[in-house]
Amino acid sequence: MNLTRLIYASVARTGMDYAELTSILRTAGEHNAAQGITGILCVGNGAFLQALEGDRDVVNRLYNRIIPDPRHSQCTILRYGRIVSRSFNEWSMKLVGLDDQPTANRRALVLRHSGRADFEPLEMSGAQAFAFLEELALVERRAA
Repeated sequence: MNLTRLIYASVARTGMDYAELTSILRTAGEHNAAQGITGILCVGNGAFLQALEGDRDVVNRLYNRIIPDPRHSQCTILRYGRIVSRSFNEWSMKLVGLDDQPTANRRALVLRHSGRADFEPLEMSGAQAFAFLEELALVERRAA
């Protein structure tokens, strides 16, 4: 298996609500589990940041299905490459809503990894996005 990680950012469609996000989570979780994909989806400030891990061909096919989804736009790959091990292996798809986090905690995490006060993943480098998602996953694991 060619284990691969793809991290992308996009802009959420205006007016997307919590019901749509949970629908994304449910559908993605079921599909990803069946395909051996793991990952995390961070939503905040009208933007998405997502990491997908799994077999290269499966990740590529999934990303090509994600791109035209009308629930977002400006889909941009921030990081893509072969990996030795998964960073989000316990989740077929973990949804983290940054807007639900306490403002001070969210700002500190975003500032630490992007140098910006607001969550703007399209402005992050691939390295910044990965470090941010890894720390966010650590916070989520501790909270569980």
